[in-house]
Amino acid sequence: MKHFKQTLGLSLLALSVMQASGAFAAAPAVGNEVEARVSSILDNMNSAEKINFTRVNDGHMIPSLLKWGIKGTVAYDSSMGVHVNNATFGAQYPSQSALAATWSINRAKEFGLAIAYETRISGGQQMLSPGVNLYRTPYNGRSAEYVSGEDPFLGAVLAPAIVNAIQAQGIQASGKHYLANEQEANRQAVNVVADERTLRELYLPGFESMVKNANVASIMCGFNKVNGDYACENHHLITEVLKGEWGYQGTVISDFNAIHDAFKGAWAGTDLDMPSGLQFTEANLLPYVWSGQLTQNVIDDKVKRNLRAVVSYDFQENLNTAQTLEHTEYGQRAALNAAREGIVLLRNADTAAGKPLLPLARSARIAVIGDWANQAPASPFGTANSPPNSYVSELSGLQQMASNSNNVTYLSALSLNPKASVWYQPTSANGSVSNAGVKAEYFSNSNLSGDPVVTRVEPGVNLNWTTSSNETNSGTTAVSGFSPTAGAFSARFSATIKPTISGAHVFKVRADGPYKLWVNDQLVVESDGVPYSSDVVNALTTSGKSAALVAGKAYTVKLEYRRVQGNFTPALGGLAGVQMSWASLRAPKDLDKYDAVVIAAGTHYENEGEGSDHGYALPDQQAELINFVARANPNTIVVTHGGGVADMQPWAKKVGAALHAWFPGQQGGQALAEILYGKVNPSGKLPVTIDKHIEDNPSYASYPDPAAYRGDTALTEMTYSEGLYMGYRGYDKKHAKPLYPFGFGLSYTTFSYADLKLSSNVMTPGNTVDVSFTLTNTGDKAGFEVAQLYIQPIDAQVDRPRKELKGFTKVWLEPGQSKTVSLPIDARSLAYFVQNTDSWDVDAGKFKVWVGPDSEHLSLQRTLVTLMPQHLTTRDSNPLPLPLRAAVQVSESQAY
Repeated sequence: MKHFKQTLGLSLLALSVMQASGAFAAAPAVGNEVEARVSSILDNMNSAEKINFTRVNDGHMIPSLLKWGIKGTVAYDSSMGVHVNNATFGAQYPSQSALAATWSINRAKEFGLAIAYETRISGGQQMLSPGVNLYRTPYNGRSAEYVSGEDPFLGAVLAPAIVNAIQAQGIQASGKHYLANEQEANRQAVNVVADERTLRELYLPGFESMVKNANVASIMCGFNKVNGDYACENHHLITEVLKGEWGYQGTVISDFNAIHDAFKGAWAGTDLDMPSGLQFTEANLLPYVWSGQLTQNVIDDKVKRNLRAVVSYDFQENLNTAQTLEHTEYGQRAALNAAREGIVLLRNADTAAGKPLLPLARSARIAVIGDWANQAPASPFGTANSPPNSYVSELSGLQQMASNSNNVTYLSALSLNPKASVWYQPTSANGSVSNAGVKAEYFSNSNLSGDPVVTRVEPGVNLNWTTSSNETNSGTTAVSGFSPTAGAFSARFSATIKPTISGAHVFKVRADGPYKLWVNDQLVVESDGVPYSSDVVNALTTSGKSAALVAGKAYTVKLEYRRVQGNFTPALGGLAGVQMSWASLRAPKDLDKYDAVVIAAGTHYENEGEGSDHGYALPDQQAELINFVARANPNTIVVTHGGGVADMQPWAKKVGAALHAWFPGQQGGQALAEILYGKVNPSGKLPVTIDKHIEDNPSYASYPDPAAYRGDTALTEMTYSEGLYMGYRGYDKKHAKPLYPFGFGLSYTTFSYADLKLSSNVMTPGNTVDVSFTLTNTGDKAGFEVAQLYIQPIDAQVDRPRKELKGFTKVWLEPGQSKTVSLPIDARSLAYFVQNTDSWDVDAGKFKVWVGPDSEHLSLQRTLVTLMPQHLTTRDSNPLPLPLRAAVQVSESQAY
């Protein structure tokens, strides 16, 4: 691994701590060497060269400057996997929301090291990760990409650990999206209105921590506006806060073409206009320089920062070049460990035998339902989409771990899949049907008028116009005799189905244009085909429920489809084509013969991802399916998936067990099987609150419906009306109970907390108080416990949340084992932001220190006193106490 010079922007205190601990290899003198080299280049650049070094439009990230041997750098999106040419290079990792659910600094470092290694071997120099925006609403399409959950302290710990691991590999990390990018709907135009204190206490600490505790190479500003200015044109956030108060010396890069006004973006402090360089051109900026509206030092500062990024990482002479990925075990191990520790057990009810349903015996007879279980592990639509190169499906994971693979049966009749749905030719004159697929009629116009230009029998409806193929269980067939790329066209698909289970059925269509589907002349599914987003466009997916159908009886199905847009994204999880599938919503009569039923449910790239937000309900009638299956077999285990969480209230107390697996990555099937069979004790804890009803969510008052931000009449303003009371803080304020609280997660063993002590009962200026307690595994299985610390101000002088997370640790304990656990807190742990003084203030008074397994079950408490007010500057204070700043560091010796 190359040595690199990552020292700039760190405080002297942070440097001294790292040097003393041996956690940081680069010497302080390197900073002077870098600055000297940067200045020598800058002093010999002309005005045109300088401006062109603040923009890129040729596929690089930092632009080339061949006169000085700078060839330009390459960046890859790397949330769940390294994207190279629309493919995944290396492993598919669990989503960063799953990583948040591990509550583990070790897992954060392991992920950062592995994905940065793959970035380096792929030939990249930068990766656009991690994301630290908050989980303000369950609607957010990009929740999978954020490692903070709903709490800034969680992100302030995990994000710098990821960044330090990435940068220890000689790869530059980019923290995103700065700032208040908590929704995707209308993201290019929405103006987020939030008061300064809310931004400082909730939405900024994750970024602040990456700057102060990891010297993150770049910060990416987002698409949205913040208090009236686009994020990449926000002088207050970029120049005053990020570069001024925090002393950030790195580069601020735009999200993709997120600068709208060249002068505003340049003046605000954005340093790099990428990837198309539309605004920072000579024609746009030179007139402002000549007129004095932009002083030369504003341009020079951008060039310095971009040069610094090259020189400090030796990217002049030592650019990474693409190689063969030899060590696939790094990514495989990191993906598996994160999945094992990120899956959250939410419910584990007693069976009729009087013991918890989980873990299952390996000899148990299990029925598996849901296409999720039988497919490659999914990822969201958009830049986080990372199809795995190798994987363990959840079905195969269970079959491999069962004592006999025949003990695990997949019920395809209850699982939607356009490849596997069985279609028959329409009923003939004598009333018989033949297993011959779907009658397809293709028209050369978009309104199904006139005679079809081609009529043929398709084996199913899983058509992909990009590959001109139709993939079904009978194989892949070519689309011939008709060119779907020739322009607007339409198609009618007619078929007959014969259900094997009586009752209502679900029908699902996904397509890149308007469609309607009828079952026995009843309109069941309909879409106008208008995409939810205009910048990253996904095919529309809709499902509907038929009337009750009778097993063995034939029913007609007709789908009419029109392709009028022609601009849907085939890559990034998108679809240029049309798909149709169907499945039963009722359980078969013999479902009770199984010892357990596993239902894989949730969202994936079809209904979650970049550019749009989604609803709270589980898609595709899944809640109804779960209820009917649980009625037929109470030993039903529901495994939900998604970047965030969906509505579980309709069935939460009716099933035997429930787990949330997020997007679990390529090894997710193995990790889930290990947990269900008890080889691994679940240890994930919720980094978010799960609402009983979406109306209970604190953000609901200002964001009740994503649809309001779509279309020609889309809303363009989003007020963070809940202010400080987002997530569990809002529930505390209302004295309300969610379905599952922040920090919650069950285990197969039990833990006890005792003997809470403070190293000092008084918090004095500049000191750290150690909060220690005894944690004991009181059960019969080894496992991890995540212990959490919350601070509650008593008789606060200003409006404050009842309690806030200010410490956590993940501890491994054997059965019967006890450990003394210590968590540090300091004055910043007690502070609140004061806008008129731009300071973090601690009032004289009392604070309760609470410790326990989650935000609702805090059994230990002690009182901490501050004798005098304290005023902490925004420059010198840190979101993390000193011991944690050292804990998130990664040395070069740990790099692969």
